Amino acid sequence: MMDAPARSPDEGAPPPEDAATDETPRAVRGLFAVLVDALRTRLDLAAVELEIHLQGLLRLLLLAFGAIACAMLALAFGLTALVVALWDTHRMLGLLGGSVLFVALAVLCGVLGARALRSRPDFLEGSLEQLQEDQRRAGGLR
Repeated sequence: MMDAPARSPDEGAPPPEDAATDETPRAVRGLFAVLVDALRTRLDLAAVELEIHLQGLLRLLLLAFGAIACAMLALAFGLTALVVALWDTHRMLGLLGGSVLFVALAVLCGVLGARALRSRPDFLEGSLEQLQEDQRRAGGLR
């Protein structure tokens, strides 16, 4: 039997340019994995921030509704007692005074509600700040 010719050590190794092209897909995959991980982190932050905002809004709405309902019932019973007390003498004055009081209270609640909505932080403000920070770091502007 004939022996196969001996190979030189360079024949089994890939050429040097193939080694460089083999590293490029790994680097791209690594960069893609880092980008996906950063995006996932930012989405998790956005989801948590959204949940916090929704819970705060729900709590605010429930408390505001309860406070306004209790205040309105207290005023209604108080005005009813006033109208009953003034029934024989000044019933129209009692009714008109109660109506004016309710309108003034409605305007006050509207103004306070509008001010509260304006003073709230922007929606997903923390997530947007983190994305700007990521963008600044990616641009090399440390």
